[in-house]
Amino acid sequence: MNKYKGVVFFDYDGTTVDEVDNIATATPKTVESLNKLKENGYLTMLCSGRTHRFLEMDVDKFMGVITCNGSHTEVEGEVIRDICIPDELLFKVVNEYFPRDTIIHFDTRDISYYLHQDAEFFMHHCELFHLPQRWYAPWKFRQKDNHVSKLVMNYKDPQVKIDFEEEFKDVFTVAKHVRENFIDITLKGVTKGDAIVELIDKLGIDKKDTYAFGDADNDVEMMEAVGTGIAMGRHSEAVEKVASMITGTVKEEGITTALEKLGLI
Repeated sequence: MNKYKGVVFFDYDGTTVDEVDNIATATPKTVESLNKLKENGYLTMLCSGRTHRFLEMDVDKFMGVITCNGSHTEVEGEVIRDICIPDELLFKVVNEYFPRDTIIHFDTRDISYYLHQDAEFFMHHCELFHLPQRWYAPWKFRQKDNHVSKLVMNYKDPQVKIDFEEEFKDVFTVAKHVRENFIDITLKGVTKGDAIVELIDKLGIDKKDTYAFGDADNDVEMMEAVGTGIAMGRHSEAVEKVASMITGTVKEEGITTALEKLGLI
């Protein structure tokens, strides 16, 4: 017998929180709905491109988490997946793209490392976005057991992204952020959807009993991997094409509205 009746996956930015409406943490209504899901036998999973550290405001409100666009999975304290980028690949990217006026940071579960030349950038970055500086550290302090799950590359010249995607098309998956010139880089084939398929197979849960809330292009594979995909009120065209239903924005309590319509709470 399955431990869980089903699983509900939640993207973070634009789904659980929303910078457009200045909602920086899960609303009380969303937290209440998460608790009801748990009481009703559903596993609640936060599923984000962010690292675990960058979710610390809300991660404990969920029963598990998939981070770095599918590179790492934890369920109730148990590590299910931990895919890391080999050091030789990290160094190849740095050697070729650092000279092209880029800024690269290396995401692990708890710390994002940066090259020492970029210290000033990251101090400004933390001030601009009100981020704790303890989330970042120079690469020289990186420990070997701190697996790098994802790279993030900021660039000025759009040709950098084009060249990178072509050169590493057989090695990396690249996802561009909507409003800025920076990309998330994970190993080829590593997606939120891939991590979800692995998880529900391990838990023995039928796909029809799985649900996912999302809004952006990197949520497409996640929504295709579940039985019911729910698009938030503001969402990309790609998400709308694969969604089973559309709900309201975070401000409109879209999560709770959809869960009630689906009869999950």
